[in-house]
Amino acid sequence: MDAATLFKNTMDWLRREDTRRFRVEDDVVLAVEAQMKQKIQEDGLPYTVDKECILPPGGRADLAIFGADGSVLVAVEFKFEPHRSRLASTQAPRVIWTEFEDDIRKLQAYVGPGRVHTAYSILIDEDGRWRHRRSGTLEGSEWRDWGNGVSALWTKRGGDAAYKAPPAGAADAIEAEAASEESKAEVNWVPLTSKESMEGSLPLTLRFPDESCRTLREWNDLLPQTVGWLWESGRLTMNDIPVRSGPKRFIANIRPYHTNETNERHFDFPKKVEGTPLVVETDTGDQETARKRAVKLLRGFDVDPSSVLVLR
Repeated sequence: MDAATLFKNTMDWLRREDTRRFRVEDDVVLAVEAQMKQKIQEDGLPYTVDKECILPPGGRADLAIFGADGSVLVAVEFKFEPHRSRLASTQAPRVIWTEFEDDIRKLQAYVGPGRVHTAYSILIDEDGRWRHRRSGTLEGSEWRDWGNGVSALWTKRGGDAAYKAPPAGAADAIEAEAASEESKAEVNWVPLTSKESMEGSLPLTLRFPDESCRTLREWNDLLPQTVGWLWESGRLTMNDIPVRSGPKRFIANIRPYHTNETNERHFDFPKKVEGTPLVVETDTGDQETARKRAVKLLRGFDVDPSSVLVLR
């Protein structure tokens, strides 16, 4: 087993792990280091693994795999974005995007003859906060869905073909590499217009036309997450408030009330939309009703609802 395969197999292992046991980036690095050391010992592989290691010509990496001759075969920089629901209790630091881009530039400088053979910069994003981000710095990067709302952005420099996450049900990395590119990238994505999109167990991941992702942890998240995306993408503004679902009822308002000419009625199940001044009425009753209302809402803002995909 070469060093790149050792690393990719370890990341396949990490993909199957519950990332909620990690609080900060260093927890991820320690887990990957321990898993690789265990595999090296079990298989008698001619490598060593070190964290916070020195790289030629004098740089550093979060983790590196060294050959028997001391050459740097794989170097890795990690970034970890915990789910926003855990930030208040853990006070975990959040990813700064410019620092992630700096990691990519730094590793690019390390790759070359007599230096580093293969370098990876990896961002693990628990709830899709960064899924919409792309830039020229990230050429050659790709987002991979790890399930349960977790995404990983891989940027690779040097070495051979880029890492591909195994599709659901793949027995191991060898089987995964044999699968088609299409099946890897699109497995289990279903358009929101399909009734099947809301079937199955939670959590589910929504992917919007700009490739940003949001996580549904309960059925009543669908309308607030859709409203949140419309607001964030600039399609929904204060000029559109209140958003009506009927002549006397609202989907979204700045106050949790339906109004007509004679009275006000409080939302039955109000939910604040994070990052906006809006409150959404979520009294949909079941997931199918929520789906239909989300489809209607998207159409009302000239968004093709079939372009919104659900990872089941």
